[in-house]
Amino acid sequence: MGEKIIFDYFYGQESEMHAFYRVPKLLFTNAHFKKLSSDAKILYGLMLDRMSLSQKNKWLDAENRAYIIYSQLEAMEMLNCKENKAINLFRELEAIGLLERRKQGQGKPSLIYLKDFVQEQILEKTSSEEKCSDMGKIKVKNLEKTMSGDGKKQGLDMGKTNANYNNINNNNLVIHTNHIYSMNQDMNDEYSAYAEIVRENLDIDSMSERYPQDVDIIEGIYDLVLETVLCRKPTIWISKNEYPTNLVKSKFLKLNHMHLEYVMGCMKDNTTKVRNIKNYLLSALFNAPTTMGSYYQAEYMYDRVRKAE
Repeated sequence: MGEKIIFDYFYGQESEMHAFYRVPKLLFTNAHFKKLSSDAKILYGLMLDRMSLSQKNKWLDAENRAYIIYSQLEAMEMLNCKENKAINLFRELEAIGLLERRKQGQGKPSLIYLKDFVQEQILEKTSSEEKCSDMGKIKVKNLEKTMSGDGKKQGLDMGKTNANYNNINNNNLVIHTNHIYSMNQDMNDEYSAYAEIVRENLDIDSMSERYPQDVDIIEGIYDLVLETVLCRKPTIWISKNEYPTNLVKSKFLKLNHMHLEYVMGCMKDNTTKVRNIKNYLLSALFNAPTTMGSYYQAEYMYDRVRKAE
């Protein structure tokens, strides 16, 4: 037996300096994926990492769907398993709907379409006509009062639901009421699904226990993220820039507790007056995945220089 290696502790923010494979937390916490084996979840994470190559190399089909190339041989090497195990892991992901393979023929490797695990949490609509473009008003805690005394609460204009049918006869009233009930039910299902996803992604419960003095701020940021994800407008303005809602939604659904902690830290370190706390938070959350690594690296280098002095 070889000599035992003694590993050092992590100090400060050193853990943020490493590269990681990302395995979605929902694969472990959501009941839908409970029967999926741990190795299959890890394989999904490895393939999710490969998706960055698809974006870089423009591996998109005619319908703009991203695909990857990931062989069973690669899976065997990365997971240190035999061929039969790798085959079964691919089949597991296919069976649950997280993976789709398309054969190219002529000895070429199959194209792999990795499915978005978030979509599995959204209940399918029974009819396209029952989709409602109006989510109504979402209750967002008055975070401005916590952070700024003179800030004004501003919504993302989720629209208003018109329930006034005084000019409609009784027969039509029954028809429209049933339709509205169905749409409201769909909206409630979507709200509940996304509320669970965002709360788990940000690990709100653990963060609230860790920072009991900042519970209002944590819940306020959670409400803002959820409100943004549910926005039905085609675009959202962030820091005087207009972005497609789907892009903003995608970035916000990738936020985790580290991003939340980072944004809270930025708010506390900020020494200038914030006139619009909501716009400030939207910008901080939108940019967090891009700026967080550089921020912690700069902090780490600064601490090392101070220790060396």
